[in-house]
Formats: sequence, C-alpha cells, structure tokens
Amino acid sequence: MVARRIVFRPMNMDGGKVHPTQKPIEVMRWCISFLPSHVISVFDPYMGSGTTGVACAKMGRKFIGIELDPDYFDIACERITKAYQQPDMFIEPSAPKPVNAELFENDE
Repeated sequence: MVARRIVFRPMNMDGGKVHPTQKPIEVMRWCISFLPSHVISVFDPYMGSGTTGVACAKMGRKFIGIELDPDYFDIACERITKAYQQPDMFIEPSAPKPVNAELFENDE
C-alpha cells in the first residue's frame, strides 16, 4: 500500500473566496495556457465570481462570461474590471475594455 500525504497550501484567491466553487487564479491561468496562441477569446457559460475572466485579463485574452445569479455577476464584473485595469506588464493586451451587457433590460 502506498502512503499518500496531502498538503494544503494557500493559493491566491484574489482577496478571498467569494463563491462556493471558486478556483485559484493560477489554476485557471494554467488551464488557459493550454489553448493555442491564436485563440484570444475564452467563453465561460458558468462565470460564478469571475476567476476565469480575471485569468484572461492577466493573460491578455478576451473574455465572455455568463452568470445567472445577479450577486455573483456583480462580483465577477468588479473583479474582472479591476484585473483589466492592472494588466501584466509583460503581456500584450488583446482585449478591449470589458462591457456589462444587459441582455434582458427593457424586455417589453
């Protein structure tokens, strides 16, 4: 039998965990790093608190996210906007300023 040891290390949660399934930014950066370089946009249909969007901002990629919960949507927009305002100085940004699209506004 092989003995396994689990080590818990704190990871950068960008100011603390605000969503039940929030992942560390570095995990999402690692995932995005496997995309081919010509893929500049990432789509996340379950955005949650926006960790994937933050990782995209830090990597100079465009991001499109969808979140049904308005509270988490607001948290994600704030985190992603801040991330685009403080880009990595070694990454050439390819993404425009983030836009909060109200798709169902004035549904009459």
